[in-house]
Amino acid sequence: MKVREVRELSPEDMTARINDTRREIVSLRFQMAAHKLESPTKLRLARRSLSRLLTIQTQVERNEVPAPKKDVKPTEVKDVKPSKKKDVKPTEAKDVKPSKKK
Repeated sequence: MKVREVRELSPEDMTARINDTRREIVSLRFQMAAHKLESPTKLRLARRSLSRLLTIQTQVERNEVPAPKKDVKPTEVKDVKPSKKKDVKPTEAKDVKPSKKK
């Protein structure tokens, strides 16, 4: 579920969604312990979803809803000429003693 869709949920629906996600995480943990979980990424995605839901719920409670992002258009790629590399002289190491190898 996208963040925009989550923000549009009512507080009751959000709480219900959080409870459902918690139940799903418990179920996935049992499946993982029994070695019946098809993909461990399902558990990771469920945890991230729960975290996202809880974050948005806290923001709504505190009235800290961030401003929506503007649609950003990709920038145009301009033809860039390679820069001319200048002759770089290695710096001379002063006061450096050579290491002794045994």
